Amino acid sequence: MSVQNLTQLFQEYLQLSDSLRPGYSASLGSGHEGREDQLAAILPEMPELLKAIYNTVSGTNREEEEPSLIEFVPGYRLIHKDEYEQEMKVLAEILAEKDQPAEGLILPILTNYGSDFICYYRSADGTERICDLLHDFGDVVVMYDSPVKFLETLSEFYRQEVYFLDEDGYLDCDLIKEGEVGAEMNPEASYWSE
Repeated sequence: MSVQNLTQLFQEYLQLSDSLRPGYSASLGSGHEGREDQLAAILPEMPELLKAIYNTVSGTNREEEEPSLIEFVPGYRLIHKDEYEQEMKVLAEILAEKDQPAEGLILPILTNYGSDFICYYRSADGTERICDLLHDFGDVVVMYDSPVKFLETLSEFYRQEVYFLDEDGYLDCDLIKEGEVGAEMNPEASYWSE
């Protein structure tokens, strides 16, 4: 799918996020679409999904303190451009330590404070998936069948009220409903059936 189509899906997700958390997309900053930036220097081969995201926004700084603005999805923040290279190094160390996929391309998208990641993964055959990598376990587990399904599923989580704000203002989710929606929209992803 083209960067333009992925950008439209990403912007739809941001609009849905703003409906529950006013000001969320503004907190992510500007992506400076069309301008060369620090990501181009460290990612000479930037996947379309990352272009769609980082041409639109900069990400969430790890210093963000407002509860409703920290998380992109429950438990994970969108890595800020300024922190991307460091998070790539952390991910590479985990993958090396856990002896995970050496072929293909795996890049971080979302992270938490425990060095768990939701990653873009393109296998050697060119298939693109979005995967979960928990630091303590080290297994790369497919969550979303494609970058398109990633963005479509996240938007569906808002539409079906899977996501909500807890009493402290943090983004939370109905785990059972999340599993049902995730499995329905991503039938090939092993994450939802575990």
